[in-house]
Amino acid sequence: MLVKKLFLLPVGECFLDQSAVNRNLAPGKLVGMPVWSFLLETTDGPILIDTGMPDAFINNPDYYKGTKREGRVVPNMSEDDSIVNVLKRAGYRPEDIQMVISSHFHLDHSGGNGHFRNSPILIQQAEFDAAIGNDDYSPLECRLPDLQYQIIEGDHEVIPGVQIFFTPGHSPGHQSVLVTTEKSGPVLLTIDVAYIRENFENGVPFLTFDPEMAAKSIRRMQNVIQEFRPSAVFFGHDRDQASNWPTFPDFL
Repeated sequence: MLVKKLFLLPVGECFLDQSAVNRNLAPGKLVGMPVWSFLLETTDGPILIDTGMPDAFINNPDYYKGTKREGRVVPNMSEDDSIVNVLKRAGYRPEDIQMVISSHFHLDHSGGNGHFRNSPILIQQAEFDAAIGNDDYSPLECRLPDLQYQIIEGDHEVIPGVQIFFTPGHSPGHQSVLVTTEKSGPVLLTIDVAYIRENFENGVPFLTFDPEMAAKSIRRMQNVIQEFRPSAVFFGHDRDQASNWPTFPDFL
């Protein structure tokens, strides 16, 4: 059965050094990156893909001051950007969410996971192994050890119309999602297979755990596009694309 609606939920932004977005650029300049969560309305209840940044980032751009990430990562998050408040505006509470799909455990994708203690959280084994207990990986809120994780390995069909693809490289266990909706047909959420279109289409290098693995995952997603012919392909943090896509209350 098709997903009824796919909502794009803006959940703040994070400033990164430009060299993280394009490895060909010299470090020293920050660029703003939109942060997203994705809400799927299905006949069996809502599914959430990614939960944004941790609440510790709210009104706290100096979170990383005094660390090795100072000056390279600067969160820009308000109270309204907390996933709980974003969902409230969409008419949901955390306990309404039937399942959370975590693309990976980086600071801008899994920071709100702790609000969903009653929901299974789908994560790749490789990502779980890399992040849980690793204080250097991301803030603790992004990798809490005591949630209801549903560990998967490789590609996985969540429900008809929601297909996970294992796309490591940006992180050890990154995963992307192909969502098929009643309105738009297949929509490919590459998540952080590519930060921006240039990473995906022109091979511009960006921040990755394993550059060769990341390049292979990009090629795989390009093959998925050829096979499924999605009506839209979404890149993780592309500002130009973000300004042209429908966000809540509009849907795909």
